[in-house]
Amino acid sequence: MQRKFDDLQLGSIELFCQAAELGSFTLAANAASVTPAAVSRSVARLEERLGVRLFVRTTRQIRLTDAGRRYFEQCRQALSQLVDAEREVTGGQTTPAGVLRISMPTPYGHYRVLPLLPAFRERYPEVRVDTHLSNRNIDFADEGFDLAIRGRAPADSNLVARKLEDAEMVVVAAPGYLKRAGVPRTVADLQSLGMHTVRTAK
Repeated sequence: MQRKFDDLQLGSIELFCQAAELGSFTLAANAASVTPAAVSRSVARLEERLGVRLFVRTTRQIRLTDAGRRYFEQCRQALSQLVDAEREVTGGQTTPAGVLRISMPTPYGHYRVLPLLPAFRERYPEVRVDTHLSNRNIDFADEGFDLAIRGRAPADSNLVARKLEDAEMVVVAAPGYLKRAGVPRTVADLQSLGMHTVRTAK
């Protein structure tokens, strides 16, 4: 798409609309924190570009011409649409909506996250939560996830990590195994039984 307006021209259109709404270059200048002369120059640039008079000026007031009135209505609508477009893409909507894809370890998901989902859905009915329970590391870009819960810091330094809580892990064993191998009392006992050391997950 070929560019039609530069930043100066867009700024001139905004100042023109301000002056048209307020009926004064001085009031428009005060609202935009510029000088009345800057507003006057902006309007003059627009008039030169368009080849028409936008305002009838007297020493006491300004008044839109017929062409200026038509131009003002179109510009005001266009600027309003730009504001709406920015609000939509920057999350300006008042109610969260859409799909939230979360990856989490299986035990943590079952016992800590899934029980909270009914209350979350009641509070945000327009958000659909897609949960993925797995202990493998996922690829955010390739698999389309928004959030992942893991028991250790991510290797990818480009990801933003936040600590949720301290989760203690415990060692368990079947009674039959303990009867055959004995009850371990120290970390060395675990290693001698061929078991891996279990550390606290942060």
